[in-house]
Amino acid sequence: MLTLTLMNHNFEIPCEESDQEQLIEAATLLEDKLDQLPALKGEGKVLMMALNLCYDYLQLKNDTLQYTDQVEKQIETVITHVSQSNAPD
Repeated sequence: MLTLTLMNHNFEIPCEESDQEQLIEAATLLEDKLDQLPALKGEGKVLMMALNLCYDYLQLKNDTLQYTDQVEKQIETVITHVSQSNAPD
């Protein structure tokens, strides 16, 4: 069990011991991001941060998919080139 404090609220999080360090890092990142929105308070602050994090997630997901597509095309090109080089004349 991990106890985290976010926005002056304590949370008991059931988790594996191996996950605790990353959860603490995530909570620290969230607190840092929340501190970047000093003009907002309470629920509005949390919702705006949730929107920002979801947007960042979708951007990262999109970037990852584009990179994966690019790598797959490069692999296909290499396989084609190798196949053509090894083809009997």
